[in-house]
Amino acid sequence: MTTTQLTKAKLTELNVLKLYEHYCAIEKSLPLLTPESQDLARAELEQCLSLRSEKIDRLYYAWAAHEDAIERAKKEQELLVDARKHHESQVTQIKGLISWLRRSAPIDDNKIKGKDYEFTLSKKKDMTVLISSDIQGWTEEEQQKYCIIETVTTTKHTVVTSMDGKVLEEDTKPTSKTEIVPNVNALINAYQTGQHLPNGVKIQQDYNIRRARILVKRTVEPSPSTYPSEFLPELKAAN
Repeated sequence: MTTTQLTKAKLTELNVLKLYEHYCAIEKSLPLLTPESQDLARAELEQCLSLRSEKIDRLYYAWAAHEDAIERAKKEQELLVDARKHHESQVTQIKGLISWLRRSAPIDDNKIKGKDYEFTLSKKKDMTVLISSDIQGWTEEEQQKYCIIETVTTTKHTVVTSMDGKVLEEDTKPTSKTEIVPNVNALINAYQTGQHLPNGVKIQQDYNIRRARILVKRTVEPSPSTYPSEFLPELKAAN
């Protein structure tokens, strides 16, 4: 069998570091070898270099593969966030529809019942004020009645110090921002007392909603007027 190595090292079992060390050791020993041994040493150096280069390339492939996986994970995460936002929006819309049904339909109690499920609604303490118009377009009387002036004051405190912490300059400047805003409480009070509201203002009663499975299904008992007239005397006698 033809020998292609100078040493008995199992090159395929060496890691990158060991391959570097093995390559360096053989390379340094070349001047001390016979010409025949030098040929074997060079052949082993080629094998060592090939295996080492292949293992180094694997680092690149692994790096690139994980980068690709990271990008896919980011995109998947974005899709999941979008999906979550979509479903949260749908839940909000469904709750709004149930609340709208309770406000608009002739429902006597606080329950909206289906075949298998029911919704129990309780009024929230606070009402929602929806304003779709520009308050600058309200009449002067409406602004006087339903608007307030809001002033927000912020203070900017600046301190300049030397590198050793000594205060060189210190200044405090208050700034204020004033704007006209709707008076939510006044609008709600006007709504509750039946007063006229500015155009584009809607007061909405919102509800807390609980869901439940209907365990006992009720059947609709026919009223006496639905019985044939010939049975009415017997019904009265039975009662």
